[in-house]
Amino acid sequence: MEVLRDTGSSVDLISFKNVKESDLTGDYVWARQALTNEHTCLALAEIDLEIDGVRLKTKAAVLDPSVEMKHYLLGNKTQELIDAIKKNAYSPELINLVVTRSQTKAARTEKVAGFLDSIKGEGSSTIGVDNCDGGNNSLNEGEGTEILPPAEVDNNTILANIKGDEFRGKQINDPSLEGLFDKAGEENSEFQVDKGVLFRIAPDKKEGIRKQLVIPEELREKILKLCHNESGTHVGITKTKDRLLRNFFWPNIIKETENYVRCCDPCQRIGQAGEKKKAPLKLVPIISEIFTKLNCDITGPLPESEKGNKYLFTVMCLASKYPDAIPLKDIKSESIVEALLLTFSRFGFPREVSCDLGSCFTSNLTSTFLEKFGIKVRHSSVHHPESNPIERFHRTVKRLLKVICLENARDWEKNLPAALLALRTVDHDTTGYSPSELVHGRNLRTPERLLFEKWAEPEEENSLVTEYVFELLNRFQKYRELAMEKASAEQIKRKTWYDKKAISREFKIGDQVLILATHKPNKFAVNWVGPGVIDQKLSDTNYIVKRLDKKEKSQIYHINMLKPYYKRTERVNLLLTDKRDQEVEENDLEIDYP
Repeated sequence: MEVLRDTGSSVDLISFKNVKESDLTGDYVWARQALTNEHTCLALAEIDLEIDGVRLKTKAAVLDPSVEMKHYLLGNKTQELIDAIKKNAYSPELINLVVTRSQTKAARTEKVAGFLDSIKGEGSSTIGVDNCDGGNNSLNEGEGTEILPPAEVDNNTILANIKGDEFRGKQINDPSLEGLFDKAGEENSEFQVDKGVLFRIAPDKKEGIRKQLVIPEELREKILKLCHNESGTHVGITKTKDRLLRNFFWPNIIKETENYVRCCDPCQRIGQAGEKKKAPLKLVPIISEIFTKLNCDITGPLPESEKGNKYLFTVMCLASKYPDAIPLKDIKSESIVEALLLTFSRFGFPREVSCDLGSCFTSNLTSTFLEKFGIKVRHSSVHHPESNPIERFHRTVKRLLKVICLENARDWEKNLPAALLALRTVDHDTTGYSPSELVHGRNLRTPERLLFEKWAEPEEENSLVTEYVFELLNRFQKYRELAMEKASAEQIKRKTWYDKKAISREFKIGDQVLILATHKPNKFAVNWVGPGVIDQKLSDTNYIVKRLDKKEKSQIYHINMLKPYYKRTERVNLLLTDKRDQEVEENDLEIDYP
């Protein structure tokens, strides 16, 4: 089988048809699909490889039977092991077998020998690597053979193979338990030694007392994995602590359990109910001059009208809340530019235009068109419609069109002017005035006004042009001041209500985050995707995030769509050199993956 190197994969991949049933280990690994970025669970199998003069037994993820692949994909971890073997004659040892200053060379050699003996007796749970240059492939002879531990050793197998005498020895030799053994000899102590095993006696509401086995440090992570990942089936922090404390105890068990569950990758991606937290509402400056700042957006597709239009290009003045809508056949850049020209012919050229990150607004044609007229463009964050007030206008105008066009949905374009007239002549909640009053100085004459004039027969106003102009200017000034006062009061009112359950949060550049999934193909799909890295802080609520799972694609996200990603410190295989007299600290052996 041809072997291809895949630098983007951590684990090896192999086709299902090239694996025997006896090769399956019973372990599984989560993998992310290349095109859809969805996570899938793949079985692991032991594979014999021979690459560049090195024969090794490693583990590979088995693809689904529906996926055909004629070659073997070599991942990064296996390649790193091969490179290390070719450069140096290392004798590997699991990271759990830590060599410290307190251990003598004899004890160190005895541990390594015991580890090799366990590998000889349990070949199914290890990864063996044969160096062909050695000339002898026999494990018993020990020449030309390198034994490497697996990337993922079966957790239950390791725990089940530990016998009682071995466990007692681990307790006695654990420096973190020395003080507890001393306490066990005191009177009225919560710790006691029974048959050489250290226990903790804790009060229990159900049975009166609870006897907890004290776990040595090197087994704690395996116990956590058993109670949370495996038999615990990824329950929450409270339930994981309950499962642990029923039978086990060690110093700082509560804090370590909380950190372990918090750093669980599958649990972080699925999330919990009510986990999405909103940041305090950020008030935007109130615009006093009309038509200087416009909000633009597109809604659709709608039922195709008689003229073939399926979309609505919508515009709203942020100062007066004056709305407008232009039907479009498509949302290509050319159509958007034509709609903008028509809008500017009605409102004049604004200083600033706000829109979303749609391709029709970010295209070179649209950007160049706005740049030529000196119009500044502001883009809202992805999937955060709250930052664009025109979204509320979409909901309102579509509701009106639905009601008007109950008999024939294709008539929406004919009835659009009537819907716009209704929205332009009613008071807006924010300003307290109708958009027409703030734009024209008086409200537009509507059918009900015509009926009023017919019955009331009001006198016509006969005033000079100059008097009318001064009166209109005074009216504009009065409307503007009252509208700004009303808008400011509404902002404070809404912020007070919104911030009741808001939580102030902040991310720093370089922080890893998960992003709220806006599209889920099924009910069991993850709620959070990523992780991503904070690349730039634009404001208190907007960040540029570099997606690590999308070829480092960067986008603007609102802080309400982000949550911190906690990466668990992983342990890697330790390769001990022939310099047995070299002593290392325990902390130096805990190497984080990059």
